[in-house]
Amino acid sequence: MILDFKPWIEKHEACTKSKGGWLKMNANDNLQPTLFISYCWNDGNVYADELEAQLTDYFDVKRDKSQLIVNDDINDFMAEIANCDYVLIVLTAGYVKSLNCMREVAYLLQQPDWKYKSMVLVVDETIYSTDRKIEILNYWYLRKKKAEGECTTADLGKIILEEEASILRDICSQLEKFLYGITRRKNPHMIAVVNELVRKKNTPRTDRTEREMSDKERLVKEFIEKHGNVSIKEISEQLNTTAAYTSRILRKMQDKKIIEVVGEGRSKKYIVK
Repeated sequence: MILDFKPWIEKHEACTKSKGGWLKMNANDNLQPTLFISYCWNDGNVYADELEAQLTDYFDVKRDKSQLIVNDDINDFMAEIANCDYVLIVLTAGYVKSLNCMREVAYLLQQPDWKYKSMVLVVDETIYSTDRKIEILNYWYLRKKKAEGECTTADLGKIILEEEASILRDICSQLEKFLYGITRRKNPHMIAVVNELVRKKNTPRTDRTEREMSDKERLVKEFIEKHGNVSIKEISEQLNTTAAYTSRILRKMQDKKIIEVVGEGRSKKYIVK
């Protein structure tokens, strides 16, 4: 199967605007953003092959088939999904029943910016039906229950069984959020995936961050911009909130790379990044 994305890539290569808008892509740029392709080996290879071929010039593509070598730790590679700038999920029928694929999803959904950085190519469109989502939820919850039962009765392989049960618990804790989230989004069709990824790449991160900030986070950002280096006490007084509540907001903003900390201990201050 050939997925011809070239016309869409060429269209965006021609786009040049002033600073803060679209940027011309440079295939020789050493500072390319990283893109993790998450797919199922059983039925997603053909899509991943074509996507990797078309995207390699514009992203530093992370894909197990291309980058893992003998003796590499597969689990460490899967965990890299959390550190990449963007994630492309090739959602096939086999994907939602694959332990490794859904483990990658669990890693991804633990990140506060997972909605920004992820894009889903929905190959198996049955995922949009309620019956299919319930069937997937039942599959994983029954699998978790079975693994937890085996942990309590097994004489051998307890470490292996406990690790699998832990993975399944992580998957189940994120699964409903994942299914609910992707079926509420306008996911791109195959022909538009590269187009959308390039658009996302060329949209300044600050613009996307502004759209995703909560009202409290926006107030904090405006306060810091107005007053410069400020302490958690000053921010709490401005918001009329407790220090603990303010601390949670500030941690989320640090995770989103909106603000950063300068100094330590009592001299710790917050500035806009």
